[in-house]
This record gives sequence, structure tokens and C-alpha cells, in this order.
Amino acid sequence: MRHLTSALIAEGATDDRFLPPLLARMLQDICADFDDSVEVADVRAVREKKGPRSIDEVLELVDLNRGSFSIVFFHHDQGARPGRTETEWLEPLQVRWGSRSERLIAAVPVRETEAWMLADGDSLRRALGVRWPDEELGVPAHPKHVESIADPEQTLDRTITKLSRSTSDHYSQLGAMVSLTKLRDVPAFDVLWRQTREALAELGFR
Repeated sequence: MRHLTSALIAEGATDDRFLPPLLARMLQDICADFDDSVEVADVRAVREKKGPRSIDEVLELVDLNRGSFSIVFFHHDQGARPGRTETEWLEPLQVRWGSRSERLIAAVPVRETEAWMLADGDSLRRALGVRWPDEELGVPAHPKHVESIADPEQTLDRTITKLSRSTSDHYSQLGAMVSLTKLRDVPAFDVLWRQTREALAELGFR
């Protein structure tokens, strides 16, 4: 049996709660198709300060944890300008990654991570403990249409503010429950899935 360790360097605290359980489930699902047994460790969110880091700080975090992980997921929302994340973050980071043995994988939701939380109305209802229809939750008719929501964070916030109880655990719950099948219909998540599988193959997982 092989052991797979991975880290997440994300933009914010919400991403640190939602993405690790989601990414771990994705890795487990991908590895389930391999001939060799793979033990997938929890995805560890690596953070030393609040908010996003510069490229220098990202590389410093990786180097401080050198040898601890096989995969490093780097999360950055696409935002309102589609090409900006690629030119200002991903391309420079790839160039400066150099000979590091860790595989760098970009997780780039269209606009915001909250779009992926809106891909599955059933998991959102379970996490929030409500019976509201998809339309009231802001969940589109087809998962891929979450990428057409202008402000996914605001859409989700409007739903959460209707609740009169604490919502602090909902993001990690959603990461543990949102349907991977539905997320595969979301183009940006499918890119992440395919790039992760390619990286695992490069690492010898088959």
C-alpha cells in the first residue's frame, strides 16, 4: 500500500474549511480506480497568516514543509477577470516552482469557491438543515451553470443569513457532502480532477 499526502494553500479561511475534505474525497475517488491500494491522508491546509499570500510566501510555505507532501494544491479564485489568475499567479508560480519534487495543482473555481458549494442542492439542504427548493437556495438547474452566477459568495450568504443559528461548520460539512458526480459537470472542477489524475500518474500511482 502506498501513502499519499497533500497540502492546500488557499486564499481564505472559508476555503480552508471547505476544500480539504472535498479534495480528500476527490483523491480517494481517483485512487479507487488504481490497481495499487492507496492510503489517502487528510489534505492539510497550510497557513501562517490570514488572507492570500504572495508567490514568494507560497514558495516559502512549500519549502518550510519540504518532503512532507507529494501534492500541493494551490487555490485562487478566478474572480471577475478570467485571465488575471492565470497571468498574475499560476504562470509565475509554475515558472518559479523549479525542480521541487512536489506536484503543483491549481484549484481555480470560476469566480469563487462558493460556486462549487452551489452545485448540489441536496447537500446544501442537508448541511443547512432546511427543505428549501433549489431556486430559493440559489442552486441552478444544472451544476455547470454555477459558473454563470455573478456573485456566488453573495448568493450563498443570502441563504445562510436566513438561518437564526450558527453556521460556522457548514463549509466543512459541504466539503464532506457535496456530490463529486455533480461537481464533475462543473468545467473548472473537472479540470482540477483531470490535472490531479495526471499528477498522480506522474508520481507513479496507477
